[in-house]
Amino acid sequence: MALMQGEGALALIGYSAAAARALREFGLVTLGVPAAPLPEVLSACESLGFAGALLHPSLQAQAAEQVQLDPDARRAGLTDALAFTGGPRGTYAAPEALLSAVQESSYAARGAHAVLIGSAADLRLGLGLARMGFKAITVVADSHREAEAMSRDLPAGLAAFALTRQDAALRGLAEKADFLVITGGTLPSHLVQPYHTVLDLSGKAGREVQRVGATLLSLPDFPARVLARQLEHASGQRFRPDLLAEVAATLAAEA
Repeated sequence: MALMQGEGALALIGYSAAAARALREFGLVTLGVPAAPLPEVLSACESLGFAGALLHPSLQAQAAEQVQLDPDARRAGLTDALAFTGGPRGTYAAPEALLSAVQESSYAARGAHAVLIGSAADLRLGLGLARMGFKAITVVADSHREAEAMSRDLPAGLAAFALTRQDAALRGLAEKADFLVITGGTLPSHLVQPYHTVLDLSGKAGREVQRVGATLLSLPDFPARVLARQLEHASGQRFRPDLLAEVAATLAAEA
C-alpha cells in the first residue's frame, strides 16, 4: 500500500474522492486514503505524519478494535474520528453532537418519558440523551439481551425498561411516553400517538409521524455538528457547524 506523505494532513478513510475534494475546497488539507487492510492503513497514516482521520461508518467498528478509545467511543464500540499525535486515539463524536442539538432545540425533556428504538450500535447514539433530565427511558432493541445491555449504561436513579419490538408491554409504555427516538431498524406499527414528539434518526418514520399528526423534531444541523466535533478531534481545529453544512451533507450522503 502506497500513501503520500501526510505532513499534518487529514486522512479521509473509506470515502470517495468527491468527499475529500469537498473538504479540500473548504480549506482543509485532506487526502483520500484506501480503507483496506485497515490496521496497515492506520499504521501508515501515523508513520507518514497525518494529523488525524475521519472514518466512513462502515469502518467504525473495525477501527475501534485497533486504537485507544475515549469514553464515548468505548461505550459505543465505534470510532468516527482519529487523532494520531501520541498514538492513534479514537472518539465517537455523534452522541455528544446529538445531545447538544436536542438541548438547543425547542424540546423540553425534563420530567418526560422517552422511548429509544433501534438496534445494537445505533442505539448507543441515543443513550447520551439520558442526561437531559428524563424521568424514565424505555430501550427497545432487537433482543432482550441487547436492550438490557443498553439499559445498564443509563444513569442511576432513572426508571429504565428493556424491551423488544415484539413485547406486548411496549405499546402501553409508549402510550405513557412523551418522546420517541428512532435510531434505526423498523418502527412498530401503531406506536406513534398524536401527542408524541418524534426524533427520527433513521429517516424512515417521517411518513408515519405525519399520518398520525405527531410532532417531528427536526435537527437539520446535526450532521454539521457531528463533523465539527470530528474535525476538532482529528485536526485540533474548531469550526462553527453552520459553516460545515454543505461539506457535512456530502459526507452524510455516502453513509
